[in-house]
Amino acid sequence: MSGEITASGQQKNAWNRFVATGEIASCVPFLISESWRRCKNLGFNPKAESSAAILDKSSVEQRLADNRDLLTIARPILAELQAIVHGSNFLTLITDKDGVILEMLYDPKLRDTRAEQNLVLGGVWSEERAGTGGIGLALRLARAIQVVGAEHYFERDHTLTCSAAPIFRPDGQLIGILDMSGPSEEAHLHTLGMVVAVGKAITNQLRIEEDNHQIWLGNEYLKTVIDSISDGVIAIDPSGRIKEINSEASKILGTDASRARGRDIHDLIGETPLLKKVLTEGKPVTDVETVMDAGRGDVHCNTSAKPILLSGQVIGAVATLKEMKHLHRVVNQITGAEARFTFADILGESAIMQRAIHLAEVAARNSYSVLLQGESGTGKELFAQAIHNASFAKQPFVAINCAAIPETLIESELFGYEGGAFTGANRNGRPGKFELANDGTIFLDEIGEMPLNIQTVLLRVLQERSIVRVGGLRSIPVNVRVIAATNKDLAVEAPKGNFRQDLFYRLNVFKIDIPPLRDRPEDIPIMVEYLISHISARFGKSGMRVSLPVMRALQRYSWPGNVRQLENVIERAISLSEGDLIEEQNLPDFVHEYAPPKLTEYAPNGQPLNMEGVERRMIMEALRHFGEHKKAASSLGISRSTLYRRLKHYGRESDVH
Repeated sequence: MSGEITASGQQKNAWNRFVATGEIASCVPFLISESWRRCKNLGFNPKAESSAAILDKSSVEQRLADNRDLLTIARPILAELQAIVHGSNFLTLITDKDGVILEMLYDPKLRDTRAEQNLVLGGVWSEERAGTGGIGLALRLARAIQVVGAEHYFERDHTLTCSAAPIFRPDGQLIGILDMSGPSEEAHLHTLGMVVAVGKAITNQLRIEEDNHQIWLGNEYLKTVIDSISDGVIAIDPSGRIKEINSEASKILGTDASRARGRDIHDLIGETPLLKKVLTEGKPVTDVETVMDAGRGDVHCNTSAKPILLSGQVIGAVATLKEMKHLHRVVNQITGAEARFTFADILGESAIMQRAIHLAEVAARNSYSVLLQGESGTGKELFAQAIHNASFAKQPFVAINCAAIPETLIESELFGYEGGAFTGANRNGRPGKFELANDGTIFLDEIGEMPLNIQTVLLRVLQERSIVRVGGLRSIPVNVRVIAATNKDLAVEAPKGNFRQDLFYRLNVFKIDIPPLRDRPEDIPIMVEYLISHISARFGKSGMRVSLPVMRALQRYSWPGNVRQLENVIERAISLSEGDLIEEQNLPDFVHEYAPPKLTEYAPNGQPLNMEGVERRMIMEALRHFGEHKKAASSLGISRSTLYRRLKHYGRESDVH
């Protein structure tokens, strides 16, 4: 039969000659003779009963676990190979890199024969343990080989023919051996060919599996990278179906990533011309404001999209979404639109100041609109920031001075504008202060200076809790707490027509009067100590203090500029002082020379007044001189409420109003 290999008597004679004399006959292949010599040097007895060691059960189980990937791929291929040779007295097996049998398939009739020859799981068939054989030589040479009959070193294996081929990992390392063994008289070169082909198939499949694993690994890395991006990311195919979506995009659109994949993007966000344009024209778009009809309602986003091109053809697109409220928060952080002060920063132990602080703390526990009324320099923004930080500390705090913005710009400044709304406008439009303050606080300072036409728009915003940008049509929802401040008495200004009455009522939900400094002279020592400690550090001076005459002068002065003026006076005094003591000459003349008008202590008839009479005379002269209760009370060193009580005591109720 063409291709058959017979274990001729010549091979047997050559083996006998080697065993007897150590001589190698010329008919013995070189690779076989070299192996015989190595086995002889190892001291192997060629006529020994057993030619292969067998590992214990636990060692075999460990090797099976170590080679799980190889066996997963090889087992179905082995089954196909064994099916081909079914009934031919051949068995197929696979070993690990040490020649240990891991898997073996055979006909049931070979059960006893293969056990007698140690062809069992855990059998070790390396050359060092089992002598010359197909498995051992394939391991040593890392190539396919066939060993027939008397070419085996051990006589008990002369009945076998072994065709073995190496299996390699994708990195080129030998991982195991595929072997087909059967009766020596049935040796055939085609058997080796089959084994080589199957060995290569397993090697190729290992490479494919490794490539697939690397692709999977790359995809997992890519998914993790995309998911770690703070923006929403969506990939769609040419028909608009979602191929991939990250967790941020899922959150923005109010959906779950697993449910979103495979769905039409327009099912989630409604009709979006932006994405259609990218898919049809193949041109990217950048930073376009869009309102998406998402699962949780309208969502205002800044959107960019790029086409995915293959050979010039659009095969999909990737869109990134930034929710505008988060974008605004970043803008606020960069521009410093945040509140720094808390109630701990508000100084004052006087009764009227403690009353104002208490009201502010109550206001902070609610979401009412707050109206802060007080003279310039009394710290209205300080109160506004403290109220904000006590309730919305992690949200934006946006302040705007209504008196500092031209009337023509204040509407766009407050409510933003669409691109092209007016000459010089940004082509992409711009959000206003209300949008930037979304979920936080907007502080409208000097609201009494706001134009009446803008007051009308503001009233609508407060009622509807949404804004429409200048030049725009769409309504943008805003959730903003309003804290307004003024140095005017809006209750007086509204009836005069200088302020909208309905807006005043809307803002006047929680009114807090911030007392001027002259109404609380007892707080001046505390404030002076605080200002000195902070200002002196800037000048590199430490241990600064004020003399008693200076403190008296500071408490006596009326402070029309309030705390801001006091701070300027202290800074000037520290810079002028040569030592660590601030003295009267370090104060401006208008402070240390100031004194309330002198009040006579005698009645018109020349008789001295008693204490009550002196007090009454002083109060009436202070009222005539200053013309208003606050300044009169301050000049007398008493609170306004005390002044009112004394006037009632003297029967001068008409002077209270």
